[in-house]
Amino acid sequence: MGCETGRRAGRRCVAGLSFCLALVWLCFTAAQAGPAPVRVAVVFDGDTCQLADGRRVRLAGIDAPEMAHEGRAAQYYAAAAAALLQRVTRGVPLRFVGVGPDKDRFGRMLGDLLLPDGASVAALLVGEGAAFFFWFDDVPAELAERLLLAQRRAMAAGRGAWPRLLALPRPGAPYVGNTASHRFHAPDCPDAARIGRRNRVLLPTLAEAFGRGFAPARGCTPWPEAR
Repeated sequence: MGCETGRRAGRRCVAGLSFCLALVWLCFTAAQAGPAPVRVAVVFDGDTCQLADGRRVRLAGIDAPEMAHEGRAAQYYAAAAAALLQRVTRGVPLRFVGVGPDKDRFGRMLGDLLLPDGASVAALLVGEGAAFFFWFDDVPAELAERLLLAQRRAMAAGRGAWPRLLALPRPGAPYVGNTASHRFHAPDCPDAARIGRRNRVLLPTLAEAFGRGFAPARGCTPWPEAR
């Protein structure tokens, strides 16, 4: 519909057009700015936290040593991993990027947190030896490769938990990996015996297991308890 004729009507038309242009500009700049930043309020362990708005985030593609819970002792380096996550996110505006399904079975958002410079918090934790690569089929290949590379570099440099972990005595038989799940088991673990021959792979050392992207199965993990 065009503008009415006349001076007063013309002014109304110009004002209306100005309002529409301003609204379009606000929508454009909001889209350019992206989602509002988030902030971490509570850190539960080295891979899980709660945002200031109450949502819980599980960092996708990594796992960290378990804190004490349900009568189980804390694992080695759990407290240090949680402290590092808290230190790098405290008071910092972050960007949440979803990875895989919206939520896991515990209702936590799955994704990564990005620092103001764009650096990945998950990759930082792995690179410092505070967490390890944890494969899932819905983790994008590019992210999986980046996390595994960070892990290999941390292992080679002896960062974080790796010196003690890789110095653990070797068992009498190789660890048993599952190529379908990318998890590995202690040789005497009952779950190891149930892995089919097609998916079964022997891993002589922890260095080889972690270096190839396998993560310890939680039922029979070689990860030591906290001292």
